[in-house]
Amino acid sequence: MKHHMTIDRFRIWLAVILLGVITLGTIWVMEVIRRNANDEQNRTSARSAPDYYVEKFNFIRLSNNGKANYHITGERLIHLPRNDNIEIQRPQINSFDVDRPPLHLLADLAVVSQKSMVITPKREHDEVRLYDNVSMERPEGLSSQFMRLETDYLLLLPDDDIVKTDKHVTVKTGKVDTTAIGMEANNSTQHLALLSKVRIHLKKREYAPSTPSK
Repeated sequence: MKHHMTIDRFRIWLAVILLGVITLGTIWVMEVIRRNANDEQNRTSARSAPDYYVEKFNFIRLSNNGKANYHITGERLIHLPRNDNIEIQRPQINSFDVDRPPLHLLADLAVVSQKSMVITPKREHDEVRLYDNVSMERPEGLSSQFMRLETDYLLLLPDDDIVKTDKHVTVKTGKVDTTAIGMEANNSTQHLALLSKVRIHLKKREYAPSTPSK
């Protein structure tokens, strides 16, 4: 006995086949999207992860004229390839240049952005950002007086020998304690500008006891 497929039954089977093809195609597309997403996530994770690190390091930065002027040490240095930045834990930065007063800087964290014409946007200067428990100290010298600065954030521009911040700062010298919001200092010219909400506290002068006349 021969079975004849009616037009209605043919249409039903055709619809089932088309639905199956669409379902398989959707599953394939979703699998491709998932794999691409995982690959992109893996690439992003790889770029975000440090590609090298150094423990207990010593680093000397050379100025443009080839003269060493910054000595940097820290507990741990890591390089982040995604933005080509360097992070330093517990950095200590000391400047030494015969033509300029020395500076000593401490912080919990430093982020170094090196000059580069390859990345976007281009970096034309080195920048060192210091975060948390930041202190900068300049000892007394022949042409400079003692100064200590404390803040939570400080930007160091080594090429220009400039430090600045837009955060709260405390500046201490031998005779005056000053607080302000925002500061810019040029170590080459020894010029310091406090930007806003400046308060000055003069320290009491200590008088030596007078000796009675005989």
